[in-house]
Amino acid sequence: MEEGKVYVITDPDTAPLFRLAGASVIEVNSPDETKERLVELLKSPDAAVVLVSNDVAVGIEEEVREISSKVSKPVVTLIPGRKQKPPKLDPNEVLLKALGFG
Repeated sequence: MEEGKVYVITDPDTAPLFRLAGASVIEVNSPDETKERLVELLKSPDAAVVLVSNDVAVGIEEEVREISSKVSKPVVTLIPGRKQKPPKLDPNEVLLKALGFG
């Protein structure tokens, strides 16, 4: 079984919560910085899952989905932030992508 890290791209206020959960956290302050760091992580061989907080992806949600749809690893998913309304997630789509079929 191949192993890898869970990365979370989020704002500085939320970052400590994910660190407590054991995730590798990347703190960003703008959607442009979020996109830049996401593209970098897609090239990282140790990244297995990348969670992107909606709070730092405001206005670029579709770009994040488009970027992530072009790779099979890592699995990239937008997650609800503290300031934004949660996105609609299709659990089947997430599961299929995690299994390498999406």
